[in-house]
Amino acid sequence: MAKITTIIDIGSNSARMAIFQKTSRYGFHLIHELKSKVRISEGSYEHNSYLQPKAMERAINSLKEFKKVSDSFKSRKLICVATSAIRDAPNRSEFISRVRKECNINIKVIDGAKEAHYGAISCANLLHEKSGVTIDIGGGSTELACIENGVIQEKVSLDLGSIRLKELFFDYGNTKEAYDYVRKYVKQHIIKVRDCCEQSAYMKELNIFGIGGSIRAFARYEMSLQSYVFNFLHGYELNVSDIMCNLDDIVHSSPDELLIKGIEESRIDSIRPGLLILQVILQELNAKKLIISGVGVREGVFLSDILRNQHDRIPNNINPSVNSLQDIFLISVNDSKNINKYSKIIFTLLKDTYNLHDKYLYDLEIAGKLYNIGTNFNFYQAHKHSSYIALNSLIYGFSHKERYTIATLLEYSHKKRPKALPSFFEKLLPEYEVLQVLSFVFAVSVILSKDNDIKISFDKGTLFIHVDSLPIQQALNDIVLPKLDKYKPFSLSVIISQ
Repeated sequence: MAKITTIIDIGSNSARMAIFQKTSRYGFHLIHELKSKVRISEGSYEHNSYLQPKAMERAINSLKEFKKVSDSFKSRKLICVATSAIRDAPNRSEFISRVRKECNINIKVIDGAKEAHYGAISCANLLHEKSGVTIDIGGGSTELACIENGVIQEKVSLDLGSIRLKELFFDYGNTKEAYDYVRKYVKQHIIKVRDCCEQSAYMKELNIFGIGGSIRAFARYEMSLQSYVFNFLHGYELNVSDIMCNLDDIVHSSPDELLIKGIEESRIDSIRPGLLILQVILQELNAKKLIISGVGVREGVFLSDILRNQHDRIPNNINPSVNSLQDIFLISVNDSKNINKYSKIIFTLLKDTYNLHDKYLYDLEIAGKLYNIGTNFNFYQAHKHSSYIALNSLIYGFSHKERYTIATLLEYSHKKRPKALPSFFEKLLPEYEVLQVLSFVFAVSVILSKDNDIKISFDKGTLFIHVDSLPIQQALNDIVLPKLDKYKPFSLSVIISQ
């Protein structure tokens, strides 16, 4: 098993490198990333797809640096893939041969279907929603894939890309012609994807999983408009109906106007054609939600390598971010098992009375698995460290609401009641009174975790807990009960067994 693996993706616009470290069979995390805007496709669309000398030289210089960095991390495996611009180039053999000789890197040129497959693997395994359509907008092509309950279905590669459209239309100010061309092309070439969506029971309210630099740049723009409280992109959700006007506005903006809007300078020349493609596909598929993916081809290549005997799927009960955090920070998982056991018992007892949706049991479970990860930093402030690590490191497989809920449960596991938060946090947490009940359930379960056999019951608004330890009784009595107005308040009765 290669503990450290390097993946390089040479796209039409940028070359990117990601270095991953495995901590166990399914536990892994990103340890380094590099990007170089090599623009390998520059000038090629005007020269029958031939790679131009200056573009090849830029790419080779960047790949030399990538290899040097990869070696410095003692990476035991390096996989390099190339997409649209290189696969379309009649002189690709010359470039591949030079890279092998000058950089000691072997390039694997992948076709459009394989590129779509890699993007779909990453989204199917590393996003919190399991059904939808991936849209990976690159410089030379756009890939789509249908994912139905975690299983990849149809895949399509379109000869539409941000740099391709830029050089064919936008450089000449032909925005209207670009729209007409893209609409016609998309209608003709996404029929299989549209049919898959219409026939699927999982995709009635269609999720789009957005991959690529143009989409990520647009998401950052939307975050700034909303003064969004977090700065992580992966899993960020946008309602399509809310963003169509802004998409259209950016597509029709001048470079100077884009800078004023705060669009990052490196994206000024490519974001308009990229978002035109996104806009048209969202309309054609009648999509409801755009979910930003921080993962793509590189993660898909990595997952395909480590999951080659598992049909490209991480088992349903395993999350790589959780596994990685446990591998790195936990000394023992015994407490976690007991926390989860008692959380489930108390949750089930209170569920109907306090409107506890089953999805919150999953949040409690993950919080239980990560309860002690902050102990190695400071025992007395472990709950705060655990909360911070969870919020910022539960990258794969969680919505932002799940991440924040889990972090909040960890932060207030120290017998206190969660504070009432400003209104802009409301969408990112459960209803406040429900959150208080969940926090209480978790705090009680943490205290009980040192004992394997405790009797718990709920009757007439009182939670009865029978313990045989005075310290446990005292700790339970120190927990601050939820302050409830909408729901009937409950009491806690801790009984010492005779």
